[in-house]
Amino acid sequence: MNRVAQKTSFRIFLGFFLLYKLFFNSFTADILIPRLVSSLTTSRLEANFSTFSLFFGIEAKSVKWVALDPSFSEETIFDAKRLAVRYNLLSLLFLKLKVSEVAIESGSLYLHEKNGVWNVLSILKPGKKEEEIPEEEGEPLTEINTYLPLAAEAHVQINGLQVKVWKESEKKMYLNVSDLNFRTDLVSNRFTSIPLSIGLLDQIDSFYLALNPERPIPIELDFLDLKWKQTLPLGILLDWNRDLNPPRFLFTTNLGSDEIHLEYKNKPVHLGVSLNQKIEYFPEKDEVKISQFLLKLMGDNWLSIEGGIYQTFQTSRNVDIKVKESAISLNPLNQTLSQLQGILPDMSLAGKMSLQGTEIAGSWDSLKLAVRLFASDLYFSSGKSKPHKVPSLDIKLGAVLDPSTEEEASAKSPIPLLKELNIENFYAVYNGIKAKLDGNLKKDEYISLQANVEDLSLSDFTSVVGGKVKANVNVQAKDFSFLPADLDVVVDGFRYSLDRSRSPASKLSLSGKAELGFSKPFGLDYIRLQTVSLEQKTLGGSKAVGLQLTGQVGLGDELQIHVAPANLNLNVPSLLLVLPLVLKEKIAPLQTILGNEPSVKAKLDASLGKQTQKFKAGVVASLPGLELNDLNLNADVSIQKGKEQKISVHTLQASAFQKTFLVNLKGNLEEREKEPNPPLGSFFGNLDAEIKLSSKERKYLLKGASFSGDISINAKVKDYDITGSLVSNSSNIHYTNNKCPGPECNLFLVEGIQAQIPLHHNLAWKKQDSLIVGDKSVFIKTYGRTASPNLTISQVVGTHPNIPDLPFEYVKKQPNSPGFTARIDYRENYATIEELKSYSLDGIVLGKNIVFNVGTGEPKNMEFRGNVQIRDIDLRQLMPPKTRDKIDDGKIKADLNITLRDLSEPIANLDLFFSVFQIGEDFGKSALNVISPQNFLMDRITDSYAVKKIDVSLSKGLVYADVFFRRSLLSLFLNLEEGKISQQRMPLLNFLKRAQSEFETYQ
Repeated sequence: MNRVAQKTSFRIFLGFFLLYKLFFNSFTADILIPRLVSSLTTSRLEANFSTFSLFFGIEAKSVKWVALDPSFSEETIFDAKRLAVRYNLLSLLFLKLKVSEVAIESGSLYLHEKNGVWNVLSILKPGKKEEEIPEEEGEPLTEINTYLPLAAEAHVQINGLQVKVWKESEKKMYLNVSDLNFRTDLVSNRFTSIPLSIGLLDQIDSFYLALNPERPIPIELDFLDLKWKQTLPLGILLDWNRDLNPPRFLFTTNLGSDEIHLEYKNKPVHLGVSLNQKIEYFPEKDEVKISQFLLKLMGDNWLSIEGGIYQTFQTSRNVDIKVKESAISLNPLNQTLSQLQGILPDMSLAGKMSLQGTEIAGSWDSLKLAVRLFASDLYFSSGKSKPHKVPSLDIKLGAVLDPSTEEEASAKSPIPLLKELNIENFYAVYNGIKAKLDGNLKKDEYISLQANVEDLSLSDFTSVVGGKVKANVNVQAKDFSFLPADLDVVVDGFRYSLDRSRSPASKLSLSGKAELGFSKPFGLDYIRLQTVSLEQKTLGGSKAVGLQLTGQVGLGDELQIHVAPANLNLNVPSLLLVLPLVLKEKIAPLQTILGNEPSVKAKLDASLGKQTQKFKAGVVASLPGLELNDLNLNADVSIQKGKEQKISVHTLQASAFQKTFLVNLKGNLEEREKEPNPPLGSFFGNLDAEIKLSSKERKYLLKGASFSGDISINAKVKDYDITGSLVSNSSNIHYTNNKCPGPECNLFLVEGIQAQIPLHHNLAWKKQDSLIVGDKSVFIKTYGRTASPNLTISQVVGTHPNIPDLPFEYVKKQPNSPGFTARIDYRENYATIEELKSYSLDGIVLGKNIVFNVGTGEPKNMEFRGNVQIRDIDLRQLMPPKTRDKIDDGKIKADLNITLRDLSEPIANLDLFFSVFQIGEDFGKSALNVISPQNFLMDRITDSYAVKKIDVSLSKGLVYADVFFRRSLLSLFLNLEEGKISQQRMPLLNFLKRAQSEFETYQ
């Protein structure tokens, strides 16, 4: 013995053993554990520990846990005569998790709430708030891997537990449940993973669960105006041990009572609810017998089942279970619930149901299930919501099941145990909606289903849409992986609301074929539409809208949309009859553009991922109102999502009029988080754009207009700047109203348009000093350098404005130069026009110092100013030949100055000064007639004086005019003050009417 004691290993072992026993014993537990609880919580623990072991757990013969919060006056939260948590860590050496015992004997739990705080929460000390780290989304967890082949064993037992709950704040409540007894035992086989599904049952060898199986539980409740004190059976017993030979199974319940007596507002309330059942396995007969299964409510046998499973552990297992009795009446239950209004939500129930005739019987691999459900006059309402009424429900169907199958669920067979299904009858009426379903299926052979719905009122589900729906759906398939469905839906009296206006009634119909594809059990993979047609007609039968659609939607990690084609045809006159007022007011003015029967044909390919979205689209439109039959749009766009979103325009093209008109756009739009004030919404741009009108030969476009030549606008968008040019090469525009020759002929020809106009627009432009008030020298000073014209027009010829079928030169071509020239520059949002010359009416019109401030493009901030000089224009050419010969001198010379700011109200903000300093006698008299009404005195003045000069100004919509005269012989007898006649503050409209009236005297 001395030799053993002298060995070093023995000494070390003995030292560890003594150290272990020094800390882990009942005496140290009595000291350390209460101190640990006090340090971690605001509570006190009193206990008499009999066992305290690191390897085998802890046990106390008496336990008392007291809350020290002053609000609760040292209330006892929990006490027990015995509390044990016993385990065996040494069993881990054998790869076994063992909880030997979790026990509470003669314990009580007291939960008390005061001022919104529960006593069990008041003992917790405040801790530091930790930032929640968002969990990354992934595939749902299906099992927990242990990697080692473990086994588990656990035993829990509670005897004589009392639970009290007292809530003092709003909705006061007192609950006392006594004599709670609970026991559970669990033993598993060895496993390397724990399934989070029903497969967990395969890892259990034995399971025992008991809740007061022998004695009822005393219950006392005082909640609001409800009082209840009764001893109620709440017994459950489940004993399942398949590790025995033969195995054992017993499941019994005794829950509730037919005589539950409540008191509400000092009035008795009777309630009866009970579930009694016993399912037991008899090894001598090898059968599972349902000795009893009875659910009763208010004295009625809602559901009674009998039968069993025979030859349970044989391959020839048989089942015979049926509903013996079923009479579900909701009226007695409604009477009881109505007495509890105030505690329960306001609701109402009525009607009868029955499952009588439902049964399942047959061999285990060919079970025949018959379901019979009948209901009448069902009614349910809650609060002010719309009630649910089912006056009739009749379901009768049969199925053949194979629970023995080991086949896994697949797309073709999502329910492997279902071999056959026959829907003999399925008819339901719900809130006036009639639904009927017929059909049958046989596994791996066919599926045939027909569904019919009638009288479905859309207004019952939404206030936006109304109408009565009738629908038919027919499915004919081989299996569930591919389900083609024929659709036929009609909506009579279809109406919808939009922005406080409601559309007239119309008829809407939808027909076609849809195909559903599945890649896993009930996992929809795609939806394919085979020529689905949607039509809207007026009540008179006229077709307003027609849509034919073919395409596919793929449902996966990325949503794939393919539409090819989608054909939309409109009949605008009929469409206006079925539109709400708000849309009718917007579309009616567009009828001249759309025409009577516009159409659109489109195709689309889209891929919508979480980070990247791609779109490819093509549209072909026909707009008869514009005589446009070949409008083509093509787009290829991708969107990269993230903190800084990026839109890439790979292709955006438009063409029309046999590709005479072309639009091209390419580039990128991107968000920049660190740069403020993006110019294009929330984006910065890097785009190249081109708009082009090109044809070598004269080509008809629309509305009598033809074109030849080449006109293009090229633009480069880079951040805040748009730079580019307007270019024209030998372009010609021709217009006719197709009534030539003749008195109603209108014909115009603009020839030889040459242009090279630079463009620069600043998207970051800010409002500056007014061009009208501020210094304009930066725009009008040339410093001796006059740029050459960059816009020229050879000539403009058309029909005479006043003489039918007579040509007239609006811009007259000169022998060695074009009839119109000008220098136009657009930079920094300002357009300047200099050196403008236009030859017309045997004279010339000159323009200079013309500036147009575009600003941000808002009319309110736009400004315009300019000077125009008119030299030697002969107004006689505007007169008919007979009148022309009576006028001696038709030439005038004049100057025109214009200033305008705030184009949102142009007349009120226009300042105009027009000075005529040379005018013939006849037109001078006409000018005087416009300014002053004709009378005897005015005729004498006109005969006495010759008009020398006319000054007309317009300010704030009012005309101010002065006519200056030269003296003649008659002026010796008639004197005019200051040699003029003035007209002040004449409304512009009156001035224009007088001018028109005077002009008509020459016709």
